[in-house]
Amino acid sequence: MPSFGISTSSADGYVTPDVLARAVEERGFDWLLFDDHSYFPVDTPGQDEIAPAFRARLPLIRDLPVVLAYALSATRRLVIGSGVALLPQRDVLHTAKATATLATLSDDRLVLGVGVGWNLGELSNHGADPTKRGAKLDEQLTALRAIWTQDQTEFHGKHVDFGPIVSRPRPSRPVPVYVGGASKAALSRTVRLADGWLPLAPGTTPEDVRNIRGWFAEQGRADLGVTVTEVPPDDRLAANYLEAGADRVLFHLDPLSEAESMAALDALAQIANTARARS
Repeated sequence: MPSFGISTSSADGYVTPDVLARAVEERGFDWLLFDDHSYFPVDTPGQDEIAPAFRARLPLIRDLPVVLAYALSATRRLVIGSGVALLPQRDVLHTAKATATLATLSDDRLVLGVGVGWNLGELSNHGADPTKRGAKLDEQLTALRAIWTQDQTEFHGKHVDFGPIVSRPRPSRPVPVYVGGASKAALSRTVRLADGWLPLAPGTTPEDVRNIRGWFAEQGRADLGVTVTEVPPDDRLAANYLEAGADRVLFHLDPLSEAESMAALDALAQIANTARARS
């Protein structure tokens, strides 16, 4: 059955994540993903080319694990996660602890969307080498799965090095990992290390979804889930993604006031119903 959800940012001064998550669940959506930025470097190159509203929102984005905790605690069935978490600028041991804690406290309703990040200054200020962020993410994903599943683990890579350690809690199953991005590196990472693919609708057509889904099957990964995020409020486009092989469509929602968020969700729920009838 077609599945729909919301992709958004939780930003200071706008609707709180618990209120938003409860409203998303009440309207019958299945997923809710929040994006991840810790701050905005004032010397970001080319920032004048970034959409002003998006640029203004970046410094306001709330801390991702806190947002996820609020949202998960306010809901009972909604799958909630990151779309995407910028793991190369996050400590892998803290990430393993936070995600395992969230998963165990929410009956395994957490999903972890991951990406390498686009703002190289943001990465650098976290002590990450922007030129190695893909290789670091690969090692982080391998290490996370080991921490989530093994009684005792250690990891010795070029970018991640620890152990031996014991870490609790452990989720009853590994947290599902979805890789964002449509580059060759991101698609390879999806096949090797992930449970699914999380492309952005801007820049990814339904035909792209169809072709890449076929490529996944050729690589022996027909099991990979496909969730298209940041989809505009267009029922025909949403239905086209589903017909092309996407498992679910997440409509984009800007940070808004509580009242504006409720009205926007009502409209998106109607669009989802129409898209469901089309698909």
